[in-house]
Amino acid sequence: MEKQNGYLTLELLSDIELFYSDQVSSDSITLSDDEFHHCIKVFRKKTGDEIFITDGKGKIYFCRIETISKKYLEAEIISVESFEEKFPNYFFCIPLLRNKDRFRFAFEKLVELGISKIIIYKAKRSVADKINIDKLSKIAIETIKQSLQSILPEIKIISSLNDLNHIKGRKIIFDQKVNKRFEKQLIKGDLPIYFIFGPEGGLSDEEINSIDDKEIYSLAENRLRTETAIIKVASIITL
Repeated sequence: MEKQNGYLTLELLSDIELFYSDQVSSDSITLSDDEFHHCIKVFRKKTGDEIFITDGKGKIYFCRIETISKKYLEAEIISVESFEEKFPNYFFCIPLLRNKDRFRFAFEKLVELGISKIIIYKAKRSVADKINIDKLSKIAIETIKQSLQSILPEIKIISSLNDLNHIKGRKIIFDQKVNKRFEKQLIKGDLPIYFIFGPEGGLSDEEINSIDDKEIYSLAENRLRTETAIIKVASIITL
């Protein structure tokens, strides 16, 4: 493991497995439940093996497995590297979609691209399903592990877009019907920016009008699916 330009470089990247744990002390980490199972049963790690663990709060720990019990393992912390949140002022406000697979796809891609603030809401044209925050948290954990990231996204649920009026920051809505095209140069200043996406069929006029001091842009000449629009904006501002 070496450090270049202030960032952790994991040698033989494709051969490294990253685990997650929030059970961190000053000199050791505990892996339990699913993470323990994956480490011991799937990857066949044993006492003395070295592993990488993230706490989801910006740190990656280089560890050595010390003890293994039936339900958990203890790993000694050898070294630790800290990472800053890449885009702390970008909030993606995404609606529930009729197609759960498309919603999950968009959610995963946001996490892969380093978006760490995700707000989920039910639009008037959304499905009526409940939001399973525990399931989304598990998806987020799996995604940061697969993409070798150390920041677990903050996931917030709001009842309607009107709730955003009580929050300081720019509100950018994407609507295919307007002529102003969204460009990366529009992202300026230190204020938080809330990128707001509609569901299939778009936001209703009532929903758009409910947001104060909004900016409205289009993303393409043709109409994009919601998940495509979400990924396009994330790619524009992060890559």
